[in-house]
Amino acid sequence: MSATKTTRKKARKKASKKTKRKTKKSKSKSKSRGAVKKNAPKEKMFVLCNGKRIKNIKELADIMEDLEEHAFNYHVKPDSNDFATWVKDVFKDIELADKITGARDKKHMQIILYRHITHKTW
Repeated sequence: MSATKTTRKKARKKASKKTKRKTKKSKSKSKSRGAVKKNAPKEKMFVLCNGKRIKNIKELADIMEDLEEHAFNYHVKPDSNDFATWVKDVFKDIELADKITGARDKKHMQIILYRHITHKTW
């Protein structure tokens, strides 16, 4: 085998490895993107004390804008956070659940949720 053929073979192998790495990275990104957009099953949707239903993390972030203060305080207490529990149990997103556990007002929670969504979709 000539030196040129050997060099070409090595170059093709190297290019093939790069392509495989890129494919693996894009698969893992799309997997995390899906988790953010994923809807909870009907029986595991979050039901607010006012009767409104939330089916995913994006809806939870959106609803913070108009959620009444008493409804927020019903679900977020100093010793428990129903939203964090729901995110952890239904979506298995422990990182996000830990972050929103520390949120004690609607605006702070909304910012944490939107940052998480943005980070996972980019």
